[in-house]
Amino acid sequence: MQLFSKKLSEVNLVLLVAAFLTLTGNFTFLEKTLQIYPLSENWLFVGSLFLFLFTFLSALLIVLCFRWSLKPILILLLLISAVLTYSTNNFGVVFDHNMITNTFETDTSEFSDLVSIKSLIYFCLLGLIPSTYVWKIQLVKSSIKTQLWQRVKMLLALIVVFVIVVLSFSKHYTSFARENRDLRLYITPTYYLYSSVKFINSQIETSAKPFKEIGLDAKINKKSDKRRLVIFVIGETARRDRMSINGYDRKTNPYLEQEDIISFKEMTSCGTDTALSVPCMFSILERGNYSHAKGKNMSNVLDLISQAGASVIWLENNSSSKSVADRIEFKDYRSSENNPICNPECRDEGMLINLQNYINEQNKRDTLIVLHTMGSHGPAYYKRYPEEFEVFKPICKTNQLNECSNAQISNSYDNTILYTDYFLSKVIELLESNSQESDTAMFYVSDHGESLGEGGLYLHGMPYFMAPNEQIDVPAFMWLDESLSEVFNKEKLRKNAELPQSHDSLFHTLLGLMDVETKLYKKEMDLMTK
Repeated sequence: MQLFSKKLSEVNLVLLVAAFLTLTGNFTFLEKTLQIYPLSENWLFVGSLFLFLFTFLSALLIVLCFRWSLKPILILLLLISAVLTYSTNNFGVVFDHNMITNTFETDTSEFSDLVSIKSLIYFCLLGLIPSTYVWKIQLVKSSIKTQLWQRVKMLLALIVVFVIVVLSFSKHYTSFARENRDLRLYITPTYYLYSSVKFINSQIETSAKPFKEIGLDAKINKKSDKRRLVIFVIGETARRDRMSINGYDRKTNPYLEQEDIISFKEMTSCGTDTALSVPCMFSILERGNYSHAKGKNMSNVLDLISQAGASVIWLENNSSSKSVADRIEFKDYRSSENNPICNPECRDEGMLINLQNYINEQNKRDTLIVLHTMGSHGPAYYKRYPEEFEVFKPICKTNQLNECSNAQISNSYDNTILYTDYFLSKVIELLESNSQESDTAMFYVSDHGESLGEGGLYLHGMPYFMAPNEQIDVPAFMWLDESLSEVFNKEKLRKNAELPQSHDSLFHTLLGLMDVETKLYKKEMDLMTK
């Protein structure tokens, strides 16, 4: 066959790569399709889907790839598809534009947690080896006119086949498009190409828009002679239903259960990944109308509190602040240079070691401290806690979650929650030691949840419209010292904690906690007063 000869035309090389990608990159798509369209009754339709995908991808690549750009584009596509196919097949991850944003903001530590022997096998078999073939294959030399004519003929043939396939199964494709739109998210590589275009457009739009300062009227309205000291803790990948303080049958909160904690038992997140949820948490924009182009080009609640005259600092032990802390004081605790507790992973409690010195230096100014924790970040849950917190056993001691039993995954994950519980108790201990000179409070909210194998899904990042509850139901805890318990109606606060709440309230709640007045503040959105 010409396709497997020593020389190939550009068009035939495109067809070969398109066929390879269609057949090797869509196992998860096929698996989910067969759950809806059993093969015994729909084998012709299922077969037509792959012909549909092949003709569409081939036509797209024939248009995009020409002469000098041909091999680079095909090789890049093969390498990226290999990595994404591994993530989709093994974790059920969907690469929409939010997940692509999250991927670009992943640091080396997070990336290393995803690397395994299996991932390298995927990369070699589906990416490196076929890319080497593409690089080395000799192309038939022909004039530009000849190549253009070949492409026109092939495009016409592909369009004819595409139309015949769709018309032959028009009823199936109509119902498929209307009732199973989420299946398209698993198509490789066309869906991530579409998502990449959305990501690029979003980046261009974000960088092109001028920064908008809001809340310039913000000021502190002192209601007490004592200063306000608040620590806001951003949890990572914590699930609301894994907290014993919320009724989980395992003792994952032995420390917090000894404190007078208010737990918001119906809190939901703004997104299902850190890149979206963290900036959204601090934005005045609500989940329904949040976008990076709007949110990242506008003052957030930390900016307003800082403008009002309070000291505001962000301590980082995760990947980054996702641009939230660009205009306030920032300190990185991801290495032993600043974090004294690294073994070898730097622990969240390291952020607390010298924090009292910072508090003392603020000369009784109202102070807001944000702690961005590593928390329960997967898939290497077993790395997220010191050895003494390995209470629930046996654990999953690998980043290949689909190779572990559900019990092992749960044990590892619950140990991370146990360590988070300990860490939060140390935050409270620090605040209590300052309660003579300050009105103190701790507010903990996780950025998003996590799938632990339910429905074949692992990790997080599913598009919000189809995300399971495990990825959007998050824990939120508040602790107030005695003086602030008198300032705020604690009984009303407990009642609010039983009602459905969301990240949308955080902007106004932080303003309320810090006694900051501005026309932008909405009392009905403040968890402390509504």
